[in-house]
This record gives sequence, C-alpha cells and structure tokens, in this order.
Amino acid sequence: MRRATLGLMTATGLAVLAGCSPVPEGAVAAESVACPEGSDCFDPVQPVGPGGELEIAMDEFFFEVRGGLAVTGDVAVTVVNEGGTFHDANFLGAADGSEKPQANPGESGSGTVKLFPGEYTVICDVPGHRTSGMETTITVYASEEEAAEAGGESGETGADTGA
Repeated sequence: MRRATLGLMTATGLAVLAGCSPVPEGAVAAESVACPEGSDCFDPVQPVGPGGELEIAMDEFFFEVRGGLAVTGDVAVTVVNEGGTFHDANFLGAADGSEKPQANPGESGSGTVKLFPGEYTVICDVPGHRTSGMETTITVYASEEEAAEAGGESGETGADTGA
C-alpha cells in the first residue's frame, strides 16, 4: 500500500508541475543573452546611496581620518599629504570605477570611491609603506540613520587610524 501511495503522489506531482508551466501557451522559447564580464553590455553592480565625504591626512607612515562620514554610495575622499614622499589611499574592495586619491609631498588630492556598507581596509600602495604602518580601517554605513545610531557623526568615521 505504501508503494502505491508513493507512486500516486509522484504521478500527481508531475501532472501538477506539467500543468503549471511558467511559459504561456503559444509563446516562443527565448535564448538567454550572455553578457560576460568586461564586455560592452556588462554593467557591474554599483553602490546606491547618498555617499559622503572623508578627509584623510597622510604622513610617514600613518593615516589619520580627520573628518567626514562614509555612507554607501560615492564617497568624496580628500587626502592631505603632510609627509615628505608620495602617498595614496587605496580602498581595498571598492566597487569598479573607484578612484585612488593620491598626493605628492605637501599637497592634497581627491577622488571618488564607490563603497558598499561594511568595513574597508585602506592602504598606501607605495612599496613598503603598508608594512611600515600605512593601513587603516574605514566603516561605511548603510544609511545616515545607521551612522547616527552607531555614534558616527561628521568627523567620526569609525576608523582605526593605524597610528
């Protein structure tokens, strides 16, 4: 009896599935479009949100976040190089199309970094600078409300300055 019941359930299930086809009768089956990464038709996923602004001071060999708030989206980053050599601020894991703010000694530079919510490690790409201490962590909030709940306000980024 158990086998007969199982067979009946299987047959009923197949009949129901066959009758619930997602393609309407008379519709023509379409081929899916392949759009490989790197092709003209490929659009990478980008963060959406109000973004924000950050100011980061750089010197031998540290970062110091001086102000701003990072919320998902396009974050305008200004770097101030107070050191005696070239430095940059590379946000590891930033979305495609992000810029890398950089500056020569005694100058400022800026760039737009596209960031999703989460924590990002920021490093200086100049050989030897990261291992000498030019690494910090920046928290990017999902919304301004989340930033306020976490205690992040203008000038408080949740960053570990690495100093």
